[in-house]
Amino acid sequence: MFLLFGTVTGVGVGERLVKRCVTKREYVVANVITLLVGAVACAIAMLTPFPVLVVLVIGLIGGTVAGMKMGFGESVGPWKAHDRYFRVNKDQLRRSENSERAEAVRRARRDGTPEPELISVVDDKDDKKK
Repeated sequence: MFLLFGTVTGVGVGERLVKRCVTKREYVVANVITLLVGAVACAIAMLTPFPVLVVLVIGLIGGTVAGMKMGFGESVGPWKAHDRYFRVNKDQLRRSENSERAEAVRRARRDGTPEPELISVVDDKDDKKK
């Protein structure tokens, strides 16, 4: 029960945290901080008279990392290999191919501005031949 509650709560926390991350570096730093804070929280939970709280903390860590992964919108690092191997999150894999565009979309989402539009470009030489 604690694991399920921690995971569900962690996903919500992760989705909120990742909204601040624009670059891949910020995303990786947020993951590392999550894991470090989680390790400290596990150690503190073990010192309490209720060591079962460690399961809650582990759920929070896992849920936060998963929430950040899904909220970031791009496959990064080990997640990229995971998504390719299991053939999941194809839209996130596509976004990871054009990281500049993905970063612009995340920056717009963070700042509350409209996302940049995709522009179709046609070669002028083809138009002149017609």
